[in-house]
Amino acid sequence: MSFSNDFEHREALLEQALREFESAGYEAASINSILSLAKMSKGQFYYHFQNKEELYLALLEHVIALKTSFLASEMSQIDYERDLFSIFHTQAKHGFNFLKKHPEINAFINRFLRDKGSAIYSKAMSRFNFDNDAAMYALIEAAYQRGEFKSGMPLPFIQKTVTHLFSHYADLIDPANEDMEKNLGYLIEFMRSGLGNLG
Repeated sequence: MSFSNDFEHREALLEQALREFESAGYEAASINSILSLAKMSKGQFYYHFQNKEELYLALLEHVIALKTSFLASEMSQIDYERDLFSIFHTQAKHGFNFLKKHPEINAFINRFLRDKGSAIYSKAMSRFNFDNDAAMYALIEAAYQRGEFKSGMPLPFIQKTVTHLFSHYADLIDPANEDMEKNLGYLIEFMRSGLGNLG
C-alpha cells in the first residue's frame, strides 16, 4: 500500500508515523503508539499496510514523491540549461528549502540518515535504487555530450561515480552534528574540480 491512495485517517497516520519514527527510530517505533495518536484501529491499519516495515517504506516513498514534486515546481527550464554542477547547486538549494518548509520531514530524514547501516536503511536504499537514477544518468549524459567533463573518462564511469556520491552522501557526513547544506556544496565543488572540464 502507499500514501498516494486516499483513505480514512491517512493524514493523521502520516503525521504520527513521521513523529514516531523520528523520535524512536525504526526499531523502537511502536505501531500501537502511532495508531493510538492517529485514532486509527488496528483493523484499519492492517487493511492498508501489512506491517511496520511496509508503513516505513511507504512513508519514505511519500517523502521522495513530495520532494520530487516540489523540485519539479521550483526548477525552471533556464535552470536546466546551465552546466551540470550549477544544476546540482540549484537542486540542492531547492531541496534544502523543501526541508525547511517541512521540518517534520527534515527531522524524519535526519533520523533515517542516522540509522545508516541498519537493516531497514539497507532495504530502503535497495528498494528505491538510488544508485541507478535514470533522471540523474540523463542529466550527466547531456553534460558529457556538451563537454563538461574532463576528456578521457568514459560516460558510464562518470554516471556511476556521480550518482554514487549523491546517493551515499550520508556516508560522508554526520547529519546530527554537521551542516548538511554546506557539506553538500563542498561535495558538488569537489566533483566540479575533480571531474569537470575547467579549461
